[in-house]
Amino acid sequence: MSASSTTLNPFLSRTTTSARWLPMLLFAALVTLWAYNYVVMKQTLQATTPITHLILRTTLGSLTLFGVLLARGRAIRPQRLAQAAQVGLSTTCLYSLSITLALVAGAAGRTSVLVFTMPFWVALLSRWLLAEPFGRRTGQALAAGFVGLMLIVAPWQLHGGVLPMLLAVLAGFFWALGSVLSKRATRCGQLDSLNFSAWQALIGLLPILALWPWADFAHIHWSGSFVLGLLYAGVLSSAVGWLAWLWLLKRLPASTLSFNALVIPLLAVAMAAVQLGEWPLARELAGMLLVGVGIVLIARR
Repeated sequence: MSASSTTLNPFLSRTTTSARWLPMLLFAALVTLWAYNYVVMKQTLQATTPITHLILRTTLGSLTLFGVLLARGRAIRPQRLAQAAQVGLSTTCLYSLSITLALVAGAAGRTSVLVFTMPFWVALLSRWLLAEPFGRRTGQALAAGFVGLMLIVAPWQLHGGVLPMLLAVLAGFFWALGSVLSKRATRCGQLDSLNFSAWQALIGLLPILALWPWADFAHIHWSGSFVLGLLYAGVLSSAVGWLAWLWLLKRLPASTLSFNALVIPLLAVAMAAVQLGEWPLARELAGMLLVGVGIVLIARR
């Protein structure tokens, strides 16, 4: 576009500028949204049992995704149901269950760091399920991440507190498994990501609903903050956040988006320290730094 055309049409110039900045602004909002979700979930879990919270949160997320699917007039018939079931069981079901139990007794900031060991698991699972190469930098990243995990988990201190951290690492594994399985599904031809996301969420919800007998809806401590927190975790973080992520994947370089794995736990640690008083120990900070170094190496491999 020439300088004269830009001068004659300033509205077009402003539109182009806003289109350039919109993905970055949305990315910053999404990172903040997902980081604060750890604090929100930690607080709302105080008002009910973990199973009750899990059922309410995942049901809201599934209903929201199907609502968006219907509102946009997309086909409701499931695509690749078997693959959607694999992703739903690993991501919606097992990941959600693990992270919920991890946050019951674990610190929100530490849990976020351990969940974001996900890139390490992706590197390992991608070699097995996607036949992707395993380079020297990946090995360095895994080594840094392993040492960092040992400093955070401190297995030589076996007097409690280890189980929530192991559950957080397990949540990272299931998240990674779901991500790799989703990527494998996209290699089988054109796929409606919204349809696929809605069905995996519904299928993953079904085994969670089987835990209904262990839920306790009668003794929920209802409050305005609990309802808002539940909507935040179930609708904004789970459903809207996932749709925003899919939108960003089409518009930003993958290398840029991969750094969310580093920014989110750092923000979550800071937010949990300020709002919940969960100040990490020096050993834990060193471990988090090493995990962050490993994540950067994974992102740049």
